[in-house]
Amino acid sequence: MVQIIEMMQMQDLFVSTSCLGGTRDLQEILEIYSAHGIKNVELSGGLDCTGDAEGILKKHSHLNFIIHNYFPPVSYPFIMNLASQDAMIRERSVAICKKAIDLCAQFRCRLYSFHPGFRVEKTLGLNFEFAGERLVSYEAAFEKFAISVEDISAYAKIKGVKIALENLEHKNEAYMMTRPEEFSHIQDIFPEVGVLLDLGHLKIASKRLGFRIDEFIRAVQDNILEVHIHENDGKEDLHWEPLKSELMELLLRVDCQTIVLESRNLSAERIILNLRALEEACIRI
Repeated sequence: MVQIIEMMQMQDLFVSTSCLGGTRDLQEILEIYSAHGIKNVELSGGLDCTGDAEGILKKHSHLNFIIHNYFPPVSYPFIMNLASQDAMIRERSVAICKKAIDLCAQFRCRLYSFHPGFRVEKTLGLNFEFAGERLVSYEAAFEKFAISVEDISAYAKIKGVKIALENLEHKNEAYMMTRPEEFSHIQDIFPEVGVLLDLGHLKIASKRLGFRIDEFIRAVQDNILEVHIHENDGKEDLHWEPLKSELMELLLRVDCQTIVLESRNLSAERIILNLRALEEACIRI
């Protein structure tokens, strides 16, 4: 029991930049986090384009960063699609990943995590809707996605950065990497790519697709590098705070040292409250 408690105490709890409500300004978010003693920060999407993300990170070099998906923000927002059949969109998506990996190497961030692609010709709308896009076959989408992952993985290896792929919630039929067998397959092809286990997404996908949560966790258990925790109603990806959530109990089944609070529209005080609850859950385990 002592060994388990020590392991949990060694875990690092991070807060996503998407947690704080009322602002999309990176500089303001990092200042507020710093003022409240939050030192572990996941840089994520949903931010306004600053034009100088690197300069802002330099000003806050006392913080520990990891980077998730769509960061740094670009001037003309779009939904990244690493499985796009459109070469320009796929290349733009890969370029964002590589820029994030560059920042990881520069600021000694230990991890970059990213979303899988989508089964559409170009990409989804800004709310992840079809928006008139044509659905392509899973095989065609997976082929392009695998090419993108191979490119990203090779680049990350050169830069000395670990990478992880996130499971999604299966909002619609364009979504990929939502089932346990998909992750088993991708891990066979790219064993060097870790898993970002999103517990909120897992809750929704398991209900929509009819698989057991334990089944998914077993499929990825040996390769989990990061966990996202946030709550929802089991139907929509609402990113509620996980206080008193059943998802807290899932941490019992996951061996991972990087846990990220990824709720949305919280005050700094609510963020601290959730962090304390997560700390208590880890120690209790």
